[in-house]
Amino acid sequence: MNADQQRRKYLDRADNYQQTVSALMAFAAFVVHDGSSQREGASFGVGRRMQTSATNRIAPNTEITPDLVSQKSATFGIVAEAKKSLPKNQQTWASFLEQLRKYDDFLTGWWTQDQQMPEYNALLLLHHSRSRLFIQYLQEALRTDPAAVGPRSAVVEFSTSMETELYYFFRLEYGALRDAELHPRLASGVQIPFERVLTSYPSLHYYDSEPPTELLLTELWSGVFPSLLGDLKIDEALNAFPLRVSVAELTLELQRAFGSATLPIDVRSVEFPKQSWVRKALDRLVGYKYAKPPDQGDTYTVLYRPFKKDVMERFIDLALSKSTATGNSDPQLLLFADGEESGA
Repeated sequence: MNADQQRRKYLDRADNYQQTVSALMAFAAFVVHDGSSQREGASFGVGRRMQTSATNRIAPNTEITPDLVSQKSATFGIVAEAKKSLPKNQQTWASFLEQLRKYDDFLTGWWTQDQQMPEYNALLLLHHSRSRLFIQYLQEALRTDPAAVGPRSAVVEFSTSMETELYYFFRLEYGALRDAELHPRLASGVQIPFERVLTSYPSLHYYDSEPPTELLLTELWSGVFPSLLGDLKIDEALNAFPLRVSVAELTLELQRAFGSATLPIDVRSVEFPKQSWVRKALDRLVGYKYAKPPDQGDTYTVLYRPFKKDVMERFIDLALSKSTATGNSDPQLLLFADGEESGA
């Protein structure tokens, strides 16, 4: 794989993550919002802690954290996992099918008095470029094992379109929704105007899966670090602003601005971004000589200066240079080594 192809992989990986977050928010809006206001008794959470039942086929009496838990009312809700991409090797798809089967359960943790939900669906949200192939795989699994897919499981494909504004399009491709209002709309296909989602709900940049480090670094370098400079003077010898930042404080800042703290919080909520993600990003800056390692606790000194080049392109070039210098491929890139090809 040449440098241009590797650079494209990094950019695709960042775009996949961002589209997954936006798709989760758009689908949550479809469930909890009636077009003019939020439905009574409706709520949603990202990465919410839920408990499986004792009869769960895959993981009984276990805590799980679906990408999205979306409650339309006290009588119907949806748990969903989103996948913008799938590995090319279909032998790895069994884990996605198993995950869907695990979610197809009378889970505990809903926003109801007894935390139960009398009717629900378990969904896999897939990008339209992958949905048909996965459904073929699913149907083949059913021929081998009729219980491989639960009775309330469904597959919904999503795509984007740019008209006068950005729309997310969702369509039911397998299964049936157990809600008389939402099923026919989703079966026909529904467009969600994303700008209107952003006017009603927070601008979420993350969910409970780790983002590509280059994407997180771009957020920090473009927005967070400049906002923390205040009256800090440039160090002429370093040709940089020596900005001292702690992992805990940066994590909290990201959570409040673009993460879990932008959503309603209760005891079942999870926190994201996580401190481990932020520490990994800062350690990457240390490796690039753009930061000094912590001299006490979790406080790093970031040698901040604005880039003339596009920030994400800069960090991608640094990652490529680092992997070339060490003779090792970026470990994150290996996740996509046999996947992420058009039409896979």
